[in-house]
Amino acid sequence: MSLARFGVRKPVPVNLLMVSLIIGGLWVSTVIRREFFPEMQPEQASVLLPYPGATPEEVEESLARKVEDAIWDLDEVDELTTSLNEGGGVITVGFREGIGNIDKAVDEVERVVNALTDLPDDAERLQVTEFEPRMPVIMVSVYGDADEGSMKEAIRGIRDDLKTLPGMGEVTIGGVRDYEVRVDVDLLQLLEHGMSLPQVSDAIRRWMSDIPGGSVRNDAGNVSVRTIGVPERAEAIREIIVRADADGQAVRVGDIATVTESFVDTQIQTRFNGRPSVSLTVYKQLGQDIVSMAEMVRAYVRARQGEPFEAQVADRFTGLMRDMKTGEPRKTNRRIAYDLGATSAIPLPSGCRIDDHSDLARFVEGRLDLLLNNAMWGAMLVFGTLLVFLNWRVAFWVGMGLVTALSGTLVIMYVFDVTLNLLTMFGLIVVLGLLVDDAIVVAENIQAKHDRGESSLAAAISGAEAVTWPVVATVLTSIVAFLPLTFVRGSIGDLLGALPMVVACALAMSLVESLLILPCHMGHSLVHRDRAREGRRRSITQRYETFRDGIIHDRIIPAYAWVVTRSLRYRYMFIAFALAILIISFGFVAGGRIGYTFLPKSDSETIIVDIRMPIGTALARTDEIVAAIEAAAFEQDEVNSISAIVGQNANLDTGSVGSSATHIAQMFIELKPVESRQRESSVIIDAIRERTAGHTDGADSVKYSEITGGPGGPGITVKVRSNEDDVRLEVVDEIKHLLAGFAGVQDIADDNTLGQEEMQIRLKPGAAALGFTVTDVATQVRGALFGLEPHVFAARQEDIDVRVRLDERTRRSLMQVESMWIISPSGALVPLTE
Repeated sequence: MSLARFGVRKPVPVNLLMVSLIIGGLWVSTVIRREFFPEMQPEQASVLLPYPGATPEEVEESLARKVEDAIWDLDEVDELTTSLNEGGGVITVGFREGIGNIDKAVDEVERVVNALTDLPDDAERLQVTEFEPRMPVIMVSVYGDADEGSMKEAIRGIRDDLKTLPGMGEVTIGGVRDYEVRVDVDLLQLLEHGMSLPQVSDAIRRWMSDIPGGSVRNDAGNVSVRTIGVPERAEAIREIIVRADADGQAVRVGDIATVTESFVDTQIQTRFNGRPSVSLTVYKQLGQDIVSMAEMVRAYVRARQGEPFEAQVADRFTGLMRDMKTGEPRKTNRRIAYDLGATSAIPLPSGCRIDDHSDLARFVEGRLDLLLNNAMWGAMLVFGTLLVFLNWRVAFWVGMGLVTALSGTLVIMYVFDVTLNLLTMFGLIVVLGLLVDDAIVVAENIQAKHDRGESSLAAAISGAEAVTWPVVATVLTSIVAFLPLTFVRGSIGDLLGALPMVVACALAMSLVESLLILPCHMGHSLVHRDRAREGRRRSITQRYETFRDGIIHDRIIPAYAWVVTRSLRYRYMFIAFALAILIISFGFVAGGRIGYTFLPKSDSETIIVDIRMPIGTALARTDEIVAAIEAAAFEQDEVNSISAIVGQNANLDTGSVGSSATHIAQMFIELKPVESRQRESSVIIDAIRERTAGHTDGADSVKYSEITGGPGGPGITVKVRSNEDDVRLEVVDEIKHLLAGFAGVQDIADDNTLGQEEMQIRLKPGAAALGFTVTDVATQVRGALFGLEPHVFAARQEDIDVRVRLDERTRRSLMQVESMWIISPSGALVPLTE
């Protein structure tokens, strides 16, 4: 029994199937995950090399090379890429393509890294993490004229609020400094009392230690014993005794140092629209809905801004239902977020405002709107066109076939965990025109059979069966056309793999609808049409059909027959003409008349500017470059907001804070929506470049990039390998000079940054006679400048260091460093220069 015969003879299950698909599609449309692009699984891991205060050369020799040698021996490793800077670095581990168990490979890397024992004592613990790309969704900034501490507590409270919302991704705060207890030792007082920084640090460590003493067991139970150190406050640290004489005279920390509770000495400035700010970024993780997260953040911010809640259809519909436990009206996640913001106990500092920006979920929402509009207008155009050539009942059921096929496609996508993203929605938009082709062919053939005298039900069966295999062949041809995309490997394969699956699902559903559901409805619709024609009076529809059939049979068909006759009579000429068109088409491609782009660059609403100055550049100079770009950007009418961070940048691939140094900066320029501006983002970038020409000459690199989704990175990457630094740098300069000669090539930069100017200390031959070793001198110099950390305690939701170092006046002067005195093992004061 054919599908058409079953559908006509069993209308009840067929109608149940159609209704189930439509209802299921409507339900799935409310719960299916929405995201920017399909989730990609890069086969990579990263090894963080934190070494505070170390130069890139020190990190390379004492950490990076040892870790590289240990990891490279693993069978799973295919490539190692190391990036080093002041204070640490990162090694990116690339595994073999097609590796099965990525978690096992990461565990193996972690095992060999943890087995290393000959690492510097001052280096922090190495961290091995699997590379999980996280897409930024939306940013929230608190900005205004308030102190840093108040703004930090406010943004942390907002972060804690957002993290309680259902389905919220990772929330990362940027542009804030950690708390720190600073003990700035006066050099003259230290020398006067004949003490060294390590002695001060050891005293603080001994007095602040909490040491468990075991437990006492008695009849009442067990009692733990613990010796408690001094309170972790500045006033308590000032009273710590560093040294006590036999006559009872004591030297306290407060006698030789200034103790303050402040922030770490990392120079960072953040601004939003030109005002001081702190910000957080919401990142999408695996299995999360980008649109839902953005909607919750927007609702929360609107509530904090005092704006009324704008209820949508989903909010009103959900509010009609009651919670089974409490009996209260149910709330959508948007409403929950708004209520949380309206009742939040976290006040904003006086003179500060809150705003959301860099909202990338708008891309997905815009594509969803485009899909719905295309489906609606497509159905209307199909219905209207079919009304011209076929019966209105035929037009209606063909239009319903489009709805059924789309609904069924959504159901299949949900079952196989395929998300609604820019690629799958693009596939649905492309396939919309193909979904009705099968239904039109089947419906027209059924009506033609009926017009020739067959009964309604018989025409439905025979008409569908007559075109079954041609329709199946057409669908399979379209599916096979998209099939090669499933064989693409790597991140591009992860990106494009969902497209053929969605197309195949949609076309398969259209095939089921046209060969099973449509014949059932067509057969019974034609029965009603026959009954209507049996009436005495001719309806307007019947008069129109008579008029239409006259035009088709008397004019259109004869004209078409004339064209076909001439093409057959002069067939060689028509074949030659077709071949000429084919050859010309190939010529356009081969001759470069038609451009080639692997992934076309779409317009963006967020521009990222990464600025890198020469290492050692003062923060004020870096800020001048940022201010120049800010001024040029604000001159563009299409710019909505600008957020900038000077002294730090973010890694958008991993969702973590990147480097922190005075020579780097990062800016996010948010543009107006694409539909409300004339110029594309690339044109706006060119305008900003033109306005800042001459103002950014001192920068090593100023890179403009756009968030458009998909595989990131520069357009062209050239790797130069050599063990000779001079040879490698010379080749890099030649390549950069060569690329600069091509029109359209911009943002040419390399990742080899020269180290900043440094003072090197070497021990003289007589140092050993005084009992000095390299470690003794290095420890005292490092403690004086970078500082020693005798104690770390947890408070205010973070680990707070107690840092002992020389006062700022001494640390800011090279002359003071050169004239510094150090303590010998025998306790004698010795000038550093001797």
